[in-house]
Amino acid sequence: MKLPFCAKHKDFNGLMDAGQVWAYRERVRSPDCPVERVEYLQPASKGSKCLVQFLDRDGHEEWIPRGRLIVLWNEREAWLEDERRMAAVVEVSAHAYETPQFNAVSSLLGDWGFIEGVELGWSQDELCTVQIEEFSSVCEQLTMNPDDLRQEPLAYTDNDGLFVGPWSLAVKIARRVAELNGEAAMQQVMEEEYKIELEMLHGYTFTVGREREEHWVSPERLKDHHAKQLMALNIVREWCGREVIERIDELEALREEVRRLGQLVERAIAELRRCGQGATAATMESDLGVPVSRLVLRGRKKGRGG
Repeated sequence: MKLPFCAKHKDFNGLMDAGQVWAYRERVRSPDCPVERVEYLQPASKGSKCLVQFLDRDGHEEWIPRGRLIVLWNEREAWLEDERRMAAVVEVSAHAYETPQFNAVSSLLGDWGFIEGVELGWSQDELCTVQIEEFSSVCEQLTMNPDDLRQEPLAYTDNDGLFVGPWSLAVKIARRVAELNGEAAMQQVMEEEYKIELEMLHGYTFTVGREREEHWVSPERLKDHHAKQLMALNIVREWCGREVIERIDELEALREEVRRLGQLVERAIAELRRCGQGATAATMESDLGVPVSRLVLRGRKKGRGG
């Protein structure tokens, strides 16, 4: 799993060598906090602290959380440059967080499993950025020219080879994923819409704790949440394209007709049996080639987002 941006250089396995000079920052995620030069002396016998000597503080020694050592001192400029570039990307991206579009992009790039190797930033110092480790592999999956991604304003590849792009690029990639997986994405949309319809009627029940205590959330309390979900699903629906929507609509119409015919046949067979025509009913059922229950397609209901 990818390490957090501010920790990717650190060695958390106790293999740091005494005498190494590290860049230290008291508040790691605060760019305004100064970076100091320290010498690593030894780890604590327990816990995550270590002993360092502040080389610019007259040799002052102190036990500090190891997480405050951001990179080796001779790598600090490259790290700080990556931090500045990341901050610039976050500045133009963070506005999208918790919007319906963010939920749509998150579903297409992560939740539904259509593409591997693309992640959205969730922490404050990476918020709404798009991050790609295996850049060539992702471009192949998207059948996109790598230069089209690299040319997005503010996009860059950091010193560890991680490609980072702004929210605008996350949207572009998500739209491409929707185009390539249109029918599967639409099936996901309809399943999510059906869940929402059920929750609008019955609310939502979840369990917590070791005792698996049940909690129920009323439909009224879920109203705003459902509204945002439906807006996100409508965005995905739009990105899938009109042709895909029309094919899905035709397929659902066919399923509905099969369901209707199945119910008619079921009633006819039941009536024949009621009238003592069991043999005829059995012959009719046999001639269908499939059980009546298979014709009556229960359980899946088409949902529409408007």
